[in-house]
Amino acid sequence: MLSRRNILAASAATAVFSIGGRYAMAATTDIKVDPFNQTATQKALHAARFETLNQEGLMDFAEGFKQWNGRDMGGRDARRHYNRFLRAKGLPTGKTDIPYEECYQILLENEHFEAAIRFNRSAQALMWDRAMRAFHGKADKYLALMEATDNSGPGSLELNPDMLLPDYTTHEIHAQPGGYVGDPFAGWVYHWALTQAFYQGRNQFDEAFLSTAQDCPMPADGKVNRILDVGCGSGLGTMAYKERFPNAEVWGIDAGGPMVRYGHHEAVQRGLDVNYAQRLAEDTKFPDGYFDIVSDYLLFHEVTVPAAQKIVPEFNRILRPGGIFFHDDSVTEGNPNIPVPQTVYDRAWLWVDHRHNIEPWIPGYRESDFPGLMRKAGFDVDLTLKKDVYRRRAIHGVKPA
Repeated sequence: MLSRRNILAASAATAVFSIGGRYAMAATTDIKVDPFNQTATQKALHAARFETLNQEGLMDFAEGFKQWNGRDMGGRDARRHYNRFLRAKGLPTGKTDIPYEECYQILLENEHFEAAIRFNRSAQALMWDRAMRAFHGKADKYLALMEATDNSGPGSLELNPDMLLPDYTTHEIHAQPGGYVGDPFAGWVYHWALTQAFYQGRNQFDEAFLSTAQDCPMPADGKVNRILDVGCGSGLGTMAYKERFPNAEVWGIDAGGPMVRYGHHEAVQRGLDVNYAQRLAEDTKFPDGYFDIVSDYLLFHEVTVPAAQKIVPEFNRILRPGGIFFHDDSVTEGNPNIPVPQTVYDRAWLWVDHRHNIEPWIPGYRESDFPGLMRKAGFDVDLTLKKDVYRRRAIHGVKPA
């Protein structure tokens, strides 16, 4: 897959940052931002707008199509329809242990379900196509914009185009063409698509990323001098941590060079002093005990279980005693307080996400005991029963003193 697209423009530069070289450890400043009641200034900072109304209109259509499909093809009336269908076949409508793929095959016999899948796939493909056209259609312009900020600040950028990428990083997650490593405009495409359509109107001003940063617990001693956002993607969450903790040293790392390159460009435009590096979550290159907070946002359902078994201990290594590991992702079967959805309908849609939305590792993550993995790595785990508008759960671990 990597041969399909060049990971980075040949002229991309690397600015390597010397760890700890320019940050004085001041008293922690903690700024509260309400993601869903932002000021006009905050909205202007977080907005992403296409160049033309035609481009925005097409993305608005994709967003509306996705909203309609989720509401009308998967709402209460649809659930009642599927339940009647299942009862007619003598199958359970409540909790079941029928395998995911078998649940999917059962509901494929239902024309309503088959149409919902087709609509979902078409809306997703339209979303990516419009975003891809916007940036690839003016490739020279957007490459030049990134080249102009590669070596400038605030903040820094480290690219490692010769880094050996694990296989799990090369899949086209969410069916995004080129994935996160194979398209030089992956960060632009990801950010604009998420803002305009992916979250279906719920992330127009970085609300999802701001929410994660604002929800992150503080260490017990209240000291937050260094933060690491792992699997940072296009870097939006990393910037949200810098907005909350403006005098902290904030890093974002990701295997995708195009993602961190875009994150750095965007941070420079926003005037935020954030450091981005193309590195692996299982080999961060940071010193022992360096960070007060290590956070991931939707990382672990995008990696294999063997990779996760290396990544979580790495987080423990680079956290100081009393440091926080903040994990924000979908639920797993290892969390007894929050059961994974177990109906035929729910399990069928999990399989749709796995198969049609190119989420190859999500079944393994869902079936894993992630809290147990955290405990094994040495964390004291808090199974926080937190429900937010994105229907996820957060877990945080503390590295014992």
